[in-house]
Amino acid sequence: MEKKIACYCQSCRAANNLGETICRKCGTRLLLVVFPQSLKYDTNYVPSYYEDHILERVSLLELRLAQATEQLAMALEFISREAKSFQRDHTLLQSFFETLEKFNPDLSEMLSQNTLELLNEKKEKQTANSKREKLLHEIFAAHDAKQTELFAHLVKEGVKLLDAKEEKQAFLNLERAALVSPKNVPLLCFIAEHLFRADKFDSAKKTLEQAFEIEPQNAKVLLLLGVIYGDAAETEKARKLLSVLVSAADKTFCVNYVWGMLAAFEANWTESLAAFKQALEDADAPEIHYLIGAGYFQTGKFDAALNHFQAAISRDIKYADAWFMQSVIYEFAGNEESANNARAAALESRETGAQCMEFLKKKNFPKLEIALPFQHFKREKNHLLTGGSRRLSQFFRERIYQAIE
Repeated sequence: MEKKIACYCQSCRAANNLGETICRKCGTRLLLVVFPQSLKYDTNYVPSYYEDHILERVSLLELRLAQATEQLAMALEFISREAKSFQRDHTLLQSFFETLEKFNPDLSEMLSQNTLELLNEKKEKQTANSKREKLLHEIFAAHDAKQTELFAHLVKEGVKLLDAKEEKQAFLNLERAALVSPKNVPLLCFIAEHLFRADKFDSAKKTLEQAFEIEPQNAKVLLLLGVIYGDAAETEKARKLLSVLVSAADKTFCVNYVWGMLAAFEANWTESLAAFKQALEDADAPEIHYLIGAGYFQTGKFDAALNHFQAAISRDIKYADAWFMQSVIYEFAGNEESANNARAAALESRETGAQCMEFLKKKNFPKLEIALPFQHFKREKNHLLTGGSRRLSQFFRERIYQAIE
């Protein structure tokens, strides 16, 4: 039986016979003209099957091209319409705020601020959702396809419970998911990160050690596990892991911060100061100036210490502990007036959780031999990085979370 080759209409996709120029179904002029005009009345010409097949495919391609062109035109029209609408809304809002500013400047400023806050909140939420979707994609991609439905349910339920602040039940679901997918490093890192956020350091360490056995070069695993070892004063283990990350630009600040605190714990003030100064190059933060000042205080270089305490205060005038350490140095120097002024400034700052408050409440001013940020090193069961100053702990945690995102 002779195989018939169709020429498809670009509008309704109906099959037409070769040689036809008008669609029999809808009347649309066909884009593909199979026979040239010179052969219109030549009845002896019969195209080969190969030629007919190529013509059929070209006809279909023309159809697809026409459809894509139409869709692009519709998309362009939609984008243009939305852009005009956005421009009108923007112009209207701008006119509204300009008019309001003339009659009530305070109300205008308040509304502008609220609008910006809502936009920022929406943007942050979108960013967080995007990061969460990316993370879930990595977790599911690392799964070995065994019990896929159960695994997906446990992970999604665990994430949902974490968002609802039901940590106990969330960790149970996530740990069950880890049993189903024991070599899933993205999942292990996710669990360890949230255990760390919940101050469950021992559980986080076990989870990270499991991930380290699978991927010993994973930067997130190295950083979090190094931090946990450092926090537990396991200095050699911490240095071994963190030294691998020295060249990682987004993690050098955290590495230098931990290195500085570990050296301070060992009373190696030269190394501690060098590490904190390296951290200062990545972040000119009041907390780092404060730690450098405390390091100089331990070496007896009081002038250099004062300079850095003043630098910390210039960046945050309510930094109570920096004011207090200044007063200690003035007290050593016999400058009672400056010492009293610095203590008064520390009290007036009313900084929540400041270490100096327990000393300021006493009548007899103490003669400190160990600077405030390093006093917790001598306590039993101390946490070198997350113990001691609440401000330093929060500052360091924020930097860790930024580094592992």
